[in-house]
Amino acid sequence: MRKAYILAHSTTLGSVEQVKAWLNEIPQIIHWRRDLPYCFYLISEASAQDLAKALRVKASNKGRFIISEVTSNKQGWLTSESWYMLNNKRHKPKKD
Repeated sequence: MRKAYILAHSTTLGSVEQVKAWLNEIPQIIHWRRDLPYCFYLISEASAQDLAKALRVKASNKGRFIISEVTSNKQGWLTSESWYMLNNKRHKPKKD
């Protein structure tokens, strides 16, 4: 079953471009999105623990981060695309 996660990280983990590249290389990550500094939204069928292990390998065990599942108890000001992904576990369809 797909789950939504938030990955929040410090600058010690790596640059935004490095983190993007690592997320693209982790096969357990189905989709990801970013619209806040040092934060990514992830969709995966893997556990937070498994995703954290995979990211630690990519980052050579350096830096600080947290991966936490997004549950129904959530609120905030995000883009409609981000809310759609967090709620539906997939990217928002593009309009023609």
